[in-house]
Amino acid sequence: MKITDLIPGSLRLWVVGAALLALVAGTAGATWWVISPRLDLQTERAVRAEQDLASERELTALQARVLEAQQSQFERLAAVELSMQQLNQRIDKNTTTHARALEELKRNDQTIVDYLAQSVPTAIGLLYARPETTDPATYTAPPAMHPSAVLPASSAAAAD
Repeated sequence: MKITDLIPGSLRLWVVGAALLALVAGTAGATWWVISPRLDLQTERAVRAEQDLASERELTALQARVLEAQQSQFERLAAVELSMQQLNQRIDKNTTTHARALEELKRNDQTIVDYLAQSVPTAIGLLYARPETTDPATYTAPPAMHPSAVLPASSAAAAD
């Protein structure tokens, strides 16, 4: 005699079904019991990975902003360097121009000093002679004075 012979025929199907259901439920529970910690662990890893990804994106965005700021600073520095070079060129040009002007002034100054060291020709000195007076009413211009009183330059006039 078997154990199944003790169960009436109409209930046998229900008992076998319940046993199969219990076996499936036990297997599912055992599987869930084994897999559940792993699923929780994978969920935590996924959440951590998403947080890391978000922080890496923020870091990447920050680095991009820093690089853009550095690029704009480099561009401004390049513009400042270019303007400094232009200023240096302008200063060099002005220095050269001033040096030439100073040399010419020294040459002309010596020429003028030599000219002024000579005596004034008598004819020119007498053309511009004025009577000595401090009273404006008594001042009169000499009758020989006219607008073209200075004689043209010549070797004879310079000899006087």
